[in-house]
Amino acid sequence: MAGLRLWLRPPRNLLVLFGVVTLLPAATLAVLGVRLLQQDRALAEQRRGEMLERAADRAVRALEQEIVSLTRRLKEGFAPADVPDGAVYAVLHAGRIDALPAARMPYYPDAPGAKEPPAAPFETLEALEFRKQDLAGALEIAGKLSASTDPLVRAGALLRQARLLRKMGRADEALEAYRKLGEITTAAIGGMPADLVALRGRCTVLEEQSRTEQLRPEAAAIAAGLRAGRWRLNRVSFLHVAGQVAAWSGEEVRADAEGEALAAALEWLHQNAGTDDAHAAGVRWQSPVAILWTPAAGSTHALLAGPRYLEARWLAEMRKAAAPARAYLAGWGGAPPAALRKVQRAAADTGLPWTLMVTEPGTAGWGELPGQRRLLLVGLGALLVLIAAVSYLIYRSITREMAVARLQSDFVAAVSHEFRTPLTSLRQFQDLVGGEEPLPPEKRRIYREAQVRATDRLQRLVEALLDFGRMEAGRRPYRFEKLDAGALAKDVTEEFRREAAGHGFAVECSLDGESCPVNADSEALSRALWNLLDNAVKYSGDGRRIDVGVERDGEVVRLLVRDYGLGVPAGERKRIFDKFVRGEAARALGIKGTGIGLAMVKHIVAAHGGSVEVAGGSGKGSVFTIALPVKE
Repeated sequence: MAGLRLWLRPPRNLLVLFGVVTLLPAATLAVLGVRLLQQDRALAEQRRGEMLERAADRAVRALEQEIVSLTRRLKEGFAPADVPDGAVYAVLHAGRIDALPAARMPYYPDAPGAKEPPAAPFETLEALEFRKQDLAGALEIAGKLSASTDPLVRAGALLRQARLLRKMGRADEALEAYRKLGEITTAAIGGMPADLVALRGRCTVLEEQSRTEQLRPEAAAIAAGLRAGRWRLNRVSFLHVAGQVAAWSGEEVRADAEGEALAAALEWLHQNAGTDDAHAAGVRWQSPVAILWTPAAGSTHALLAGPRYLEARWLAEMRKAAAPARAYLAGWGGAPPAALRKVQRAAADTGLPWTLMVTEPGTAGWGELPGQRRLLLVGLGALLVLIAAVSYLIYRSITREMAVARLQSDFVAAVSHEFRTPLTSLRQFQDLVGGEEPLPPEKRRIYREAQVRATDRLQRLVEALLDFGRMEAGRRPYRFEKLDAGALAKDVTEEFRREAAGHGFAVECSLDGESCPVNADSEALSRALWNLLDNAVKYSGDGRRIDVGVERDGEVVRLLVRDYGLGVPAGERKRIFDKFVRGEAARALGIKGTGIGLAMVKHIVAAHGGSVEVAGGSGKGSVFTIALPVKE
């Protein structure tokens, strides 16, 4: 509040000038900086938008080129070794599918291509088994047929042989027959591959015999074959066998997600594009599989691109083309963060089966800001800091100058008052002495002594001002000599006691009896001690006692002046040694003084290589201590 009142004191134009010089340029600079940043950000937004548009176009072209390349290869035909990993190549002809799977598929949309065993060779066998119930005779015929060189006849014979042995309770022989049947992979029985029928038969025999330890590995082998797409089954057969295996092993059998997706895509292709009629080339997205097909030589050739192939080829090429932006396909590979700016290409616009989205690389942090904008922000911040620092320095400088001006004004007023008092006394005594009526000798003596005191006071004041001026300018000469600090303090105390006695003060000096030699200027050190005593008289308040002490503490001599008056608050103990500074109590109580007495003490003591300090709190009196080095 004191600083604010100081600012609002005349001249007020300093405040206006300060505002014009600092605040107006700072505000103008801030406005211009903000506008520049807005323009730069708008330009950067426009550039990012153009970059995303170009990235989206590049990504679309990359996908189109990939599709065109694959379509051309479909017309030429794939060899089994050419089918890419994670894809399935299929040829649809006359309602049937010939597939060369490079990925595992659990089931197919059509029946297997393997042939069934003929019925004619087994008519006699079945008549003996079912009509005459002659199991032994039927078994004999089955044994002979199982040695046939025709794999179809041999497969049918081994199946019937295993069945007859089961009926006859000969489980181990039935298992052996099923084992031999499992070696035939070119035949189908009841719409299922012969080796799968053999494995199921073995599991059935083991289940009937309650041979659980043997049953589990057999069931696990079937489950592994189903997951690996070992047998070409339709969906119904796959689910039926998977249910049996789950009952035998206690674990659900499911194909991996990629195989399921490829199987579903192949089933869609069989239903919609598998005819002899010519079809136009097409691309369809059936998440997560892309289906490409084209007519070639009276059939339909198709490629089912699964997740692995899409990730390795299409998505990789698309993202590479879109870099540094990030590219996404709707329904595949996740979705872009909602907070990022994005450009979208709809499937209806591109002819692709996906909606393509391209986003920025990520959220912009400080490190991702353009270099020009970072430089602009740094420069703007540096200028604002510079303006703030200059403003603070100007404020401090003006505040200090105004405070010094006020102190100097107070000093001039105090000096004028100090001069006026002795000058007024001298004028009065001069009028009394020079009057027409003669004065008695006694009154003349009293008036003369009063004139001498006023003259001495005036002389001390003038010498103090001159000495202080020389001290400030560094031109005050000092004549150092070895002297006893105790004797000097005693002499100054005696001299000051005569002046202070008229005001009712008792000034006592106590010495510790030990020699206190110092290297000092007798006149300057006496003036410093006199100023402390004079200061003690002014601030003693109702107390009328002042103690002076000299003591030696090792290599240090201390001169102490103690009073029992107003004391010095802790917040003023450093400032009172500055020039023109007077305590709050002095201004509040109207105590006379110039504000240079303690500043002179500080100058003198510093010139002697010593220090001065004050102790004591408000209302508890004060103790001023001059510490000087010992001079042996």
